[in-house]
Amino acid sequence: MLNMNFNQSIAIHNQADNWQASPANGVWRYPLEREQAESGHVTSLVRFDANSYFPEHLHPLGEEFWVLEGTFSDESGDYPAGSYVRNPPGSRHRSFTRDGCMIFVKLNQFSAQDNQWVKVLPESSQWQRSLQGYQCLPLHSFDGVHTCVLHFTQAGVLPVDGYKNGLEILVLAGSVTEGDKTYPRLSWLRFAPSNRPHLQLAPHTQLWVRSGHLADIS
Repeated sequence: MLNMNFNQSIAIHNQADNWQASPANGVWRYPLEREQAESGHVTSLVRFDANSYFPEHLHPLGEEFWVLEGTFSDESGDYPAGSYVRNPPGSRHRSFTRDGCMIFVKLNQFSAQDNQWVKVLPESSQWQRSLQGYQCLPLHSFDGVHTCVLHFTQAGVLPVDGYKNGLEILVLAGSVTEGDKTYPRLSWLRFAPSNRPHLQLAPHTQLWVRSGHLADIS
């Protein structure tokens, strides 16, 4: 098990030597949280070399991914950087890439009742401007759990008042500072429901954000 105590807040800098080979040639994984080696609750970065693939596999409790670099593909289409896909419980696919790609992926973390297919492609993204001036791209909401991407043009502070049931962040661009520690692109942060972090954001910071999902598993 890796980082599976959800009452514990954690922050991980991206480090080049933490990539691990997967069972598929040319596919590399950077584990962030993991219940078991090849099953159960998993959050990770996954990197595909050019012309690599992962054989067909089942997602008993769903899969979602955000494409960070390149183009990720499966039987249902091609997903360039900035795409978000959510495949419901019981889905399966064979994933591959032609030119190489990197994704942020979460496996087997859905409610069994959350059976919605979601595809948000860059050309169809509907960004919304908040009263605080930053932009928000809603990705998915179900039973009090919300997933979105936030974009901050100016430096500022992440508003965390609504995150009492847990907060998870992947830094997509820019950086996040908490106290004396700064977390650059591809850093991953998870805050327990009891934690109220003060997060300062550099200009042009973009964050993948999930909130409300740790209340029932803490």
